[in-house]
Amino acid sequence: MEQPSGYVAQGETKVCRLRKAIYELKQSPRAWFKKFSLTISGIGFRRCHSDHSVFVRCTRSGIVILAVYIDDILLTRSNSAGIVETKMYLKSHFVTKDMGRIEYFLGIEVAHQKCSVLLSQRKHALNLLEETCSLVCKPANTPMEANMDLCFDDSHTLDDP
Repeated sequence: MEQPSGYVAQGETKVCRLRKAIYELKQSPRAWFKKFSLTISGIGFRRCHSDHSVFVRCTRSGIVILAVYIDDILLTRSNSAGIVETKMYLKSHFVTKDMGRIEYFLGIEVAHQKCSVLLSQRKHALNLLEETCSLVCKPANTPMEANMDLCFDDSHTLDDP
């Protein structure tokens, strides 16, 4: 752990050195993610340029994709050997729990079918309706013309856009 950049204490020259990141500190997630990134880079995972919480490992036998959200990890692959190897490696470095086939992740339900996977946010939407006590609300027609054209007319310009 290091002193945060920009922090200057008047008259203090000592810094407490921690051997482990304390869970509730603001730096803890950053320290954990740094350690995690270094650990998985040891078996060839590279961070995705478009999303820094996604890591990709390409080998001759296929590709493994690892997505991290806080303390949840989602693994997918083009071959099953890559998943087994990655799980064993993670288990040797971290305390892990295999939750099996994905059913629900980040508010998205995953339904596996024979040749496809369906993604849905039905459960998430129902939870929102329940939290806002809107499940008992009756549907109402929208007070708007059906098939109304909402295109902007060039003849009507805004005075102060």
